[in-house]
Amino acid sequence: MIAKLIGRRSECEGIELLVEEVRAGESRALVARGEPGVSKTALLDHLADRASGCPVVRVTGTRSEMRLAFAGLHQLCAPMLDRLERLPAPQREALRAAFGLSQGPPPDRFLVGLAMLSLLTELAGDQPLVCVIDDQ
Repeated sequence: MIAKLIGRRSECEGIELLVEEVRAGESRALVARGEPGVSKTALLDHLADRASGCPVVRVTGTRSEMRLAFAGLHQLCAPMLDRLERLPAPQREALRAAFGLSQGPPPDRFLVGLAMLSLLTELAGDQPLVCVIDDQ
């Protein structure tokens, strides 16, 4: 993968350090910003490749999904829905409504966000978690 990232040695080293810190139990965030075509997605690929041994959840937003409420969140959380029953009832019901798994009024966005954080926390309780979100 590094061959695709010519001239990005310092960024790759920073990513590798970030992964080591996550493996050591630290919480970290990385934001890759820049114009289209500057290899942001390639850097995120590098991150996912280096995170072996950690669960990696990944979502890539697309322009066609911009008008679909909770589309990116659904992509991110879908693999974790087997843990839905472990959430408090208000969070669980908000997420079910957001994903169209149950009927009801539009869910409270705060509860949906809290439910997502609870799912990520639940998954990260087993081992360090790497979450990669690419808005392309």
